[in-house]
This record gives sequence, structure tokens and C-alpha cells, in this order.
Amino acid sequence: MAARHIPWITPDEYLDQEARSDSKHMYYAGAVTAMAGGSLIHALLAGHLLGLLYAGLRGRGCEVVGSDLLFRTGSGAMFTYPDVTVICGPAETVPGRKHVVVNPVFVAEVLSPSTEAMDRGAKSNEYRATRSLRQYALISQDQPWVQIHTRDEAGAWQTSEVSGLDGVCEFTGIDCAVPMAALYEGVLEV
Repeated sequence: MAARHIPWITPDEYLDQEARSDSKHMYYAGAVTAMAGGSLIHALLAGHLLGLLYAGLRGRGCEVVGSDLLFRTGSGAMFTYPDVTVICGPAETVPGRKHVVVNPVFVAEVLSPSTEAMDRGAKSNEYRATRSLRQYALISQDQPWVQIHTRDEAGAWQTSEVSGLDGVCEFTGIDCAVPMAALYEGVLEV
């Protein structure tokens, strides 16, 4: 289904509309795009990652949430719903908008044909502009493959890839390891 663009609006207008909406929309630089529903594989991968990260981070002062949490990126030009978000320590929100966080340390996106260009392009740039973000991951639905973007101590971004079911995603930004076999368990048969 093709995404529908709504004429340019301000961030506050978007947030007001989003608070009243029955469906989710992404905001980027004045344009609002309706978010299409995901596939079963997409939902399984996001759910597996959420559960694995929850188990790995439990009791460590971090919260792991799914795609219902709205995130304003560091530049303020994008509001989006990552598939998985990790916040360590107190959540910081947009003033007057307690449902919009600004300080995740980790986010993950499951790649879809309709969103992959945005996830690799503008969204990647916006994630990198978020000072709190230590790492983000792009997860393939088609094969056991994860691309991990990590901010190093100097602030530069490094990219690594994990492929195959024998691999392990080293999410060093949150000190958590996720085996590919667990992430993709039962997914490739769907």
C-alpha cells in the first residue's frame, strides 16, 4: 500500500493530531506519512528482539518497549515509532508531551520493502543526530542478517554486520548479546 502524504504541518500540529489519531504516523520535516501495518515475520522479529533484550537487561535500570512509543530524534525534525526502543535511566520527554521520548540509548528497525529506503537514509541520519543514542540495528526479514550502527567513544559511527544463525549480535551500546538463532527462531519457516 502506498504511503499517503499530508500537507506540511508543524511538529506541534502533528503531535496534536497524533494524540487524537486511531492510527500511527511518522513526521519528518513537516511531512506526515501514515504507517502501514507490518507482516507476521516483521512482528515476530520485533517481538523476539524485545523479549531477548528485556531478559538481558532486566534489573539493570533499562526499559525495553515496542513500537507504541513515539521518539523525537535529536534534530527535532523526525517523530517516529521504532520497532524496539531501549531507555536506560529516567525517560526524558518533550515538554508537555509525556508520550514522546527523546533519550533512547538503542533502537531497532525491522526492514520492510516499503520502509527500507527511509530506514537506511533519512531515519539513519536522524538517529545519528540523537546524542543519547549509542546504537541502532537494522534487521532483515528475508535472511538472518543484522546491521549494527555503533557510536564510538569519539562520537563517530561504526557499522558492523552479523549474518547466519550461528552469529551473535553484540549490542555493546547496552551491553547485551543476542544470538541470531534466538532472534530468528521459527521466523524463517513462516
